[in-house]
Amino acid sequence: MQFIGRQHELSLIRSRLTSGRSEALLVYGRRRVGKSELIKEALKGVDAVVIHYVCRKTSFSQNLAGLTKATAKAFDESFIDFSSIDKLLKYVYSKATSQKVVLFIDEYPFLRGDDESIDSELQIAIDEWQHQSCLKLILCGSYMETMQKVMEGQAPLFGRFTEIVKLQAFDYYEAALFYPERTDEEKLFLYSIFGGIPFYLMQLDDRLSPAENVQRLLIPEGSFLENEIRLQLTAELSKEENANYVLEKIAGGVGRYSEIAQNFSGSSGRLSHTLGKLEGMGLIEKDSPINASSNKRQHRYVISDNLLDFYYSFLFREMTARSAMAPEAFYHTKVETVLNDSYLPRKFEQAAAEYLLRQNRANKIDPPFFAIGRYIYHDKAKRQNGEFYVVTEDERGLISYECKYRKEPLSMKVVHEKEWQARELGLNFYGFGFFSRSGFAADVDRDAYRLVTLRDMYR
Repeated sequence: MQFIGRQHELSLIRSRLTSGRSEALLVYGRRRVGKSELIKEALKGVDAVVIHYVCRKTSFSQNLAGLTKATAKAFDESFIDFSSIDKLLKYVYSKATSQKVVLFIDEYPFLRGDDESIDSELQIAIDEWQHQSCLKLILCGSYMETMQKVMEGQAPLFGRFTEIVKLQAFDYYEAALFYPERTDEEKLFLYSIFGGIPFYLMQLDDRLSPAENVQRLLIPEGSFLENEIRLQLTAELSKEENANYVLEKIAGGVGRYSEIAQNFSGSSGRLSHTLGKLEGMGLIEKDSPINASSNKRQHRYVISDNLLDFYYSFLFREMTARSAMAPEAFYHTKVETVLNDSYLPRKFEQAAAEYLLRQNRANKIDPPFFAIGRYIYHDKAKRQNGEFYVVTEDERGLISYECKYRKEPLSMKVVHEKEWQARELGLNFYGFGFFSRSGFAADVDRDAYRLVTLRDMYR
């Protein structure tokens, strides 16, 4: 199967693998994000002895035995016996003084467990051999909490890694590389529901419509991707029901801590623990307005994974209906209308922000912005709060972007309404931009505003 995307990360890892010095790499990220495949792709064409061992959820002694066996095989040795990890490391580092060697330990948290002494043994070996050996050590893992502990300031391995790669899910544009023959609207639909995790995108069937893929992979009770969601949660959480409660609340628009806590059955400490775990796993994140980032009362949690967002928005609370109805009937009855009316327009805003970030990082926006997010305001006349969903801040000030996911072209009337609203509220936006699913009417001044169509986003 063709390797897709990750060109920047590939370049980083290959530069370390081909250097003339000892290297220690840490590659981490959530389950199914493609860490192992990235490293395997980077290793292609590298002329070296490669020791690759995938640690298992078992005892340290069994993992050490497995790593020993992989080492013996890599060096074509009939038998090697290491009684401790430090002796194995000494053997491998010494081998790398006269030849190129890569030691790739996958799922490192299973080897380490809660025993920091394993980190210490690695630290001692790295320090002792860094000027004598050219070993390329790669530690890879999915357990986010453990991998983050390895990098903490007081941890034995702090400062020892020459490259740290945190692998993120693909954004809207990169995800579309998995289904290049789809229309632009289909691409946004699939990203909005299945997100940007490579393994999940590989399950899509090109022969089926986007809706049919949802009906096959998600709606049936006990579906493949539903089981994947449960595995993701139970991997690092002791109580799945707490996570279910939190994720369903956030998917329903309840994002502030005080609101989430109202009907939570456990203690405040348990809720904080659950939120912290989900945030550490990269499944939720704190969203702060760019004009009130230090105001904790304005912080809210959002689900940062589209598959989770869709599941808890439409499927989790409908277990009975899903078991009683055919997937197609359930989709048309329980999903389709809300999906088109509110869910997809919200995801269009997300994709618009991702587009702006891609353009900004590619130095295609002048002046470049240094902040992007929502902008909150208080309407004194109506005595209510509101927000602009996509706003950027640069050296000149603020630009507001309006996103319209409609079937008709965006007209000058919409442009004037947005400008009038900003003036009435006394907001000091120096510019306006507009994203439109269906393009723009002929009366919209293309020289006065930044105009982006869905087609532009996928070019």
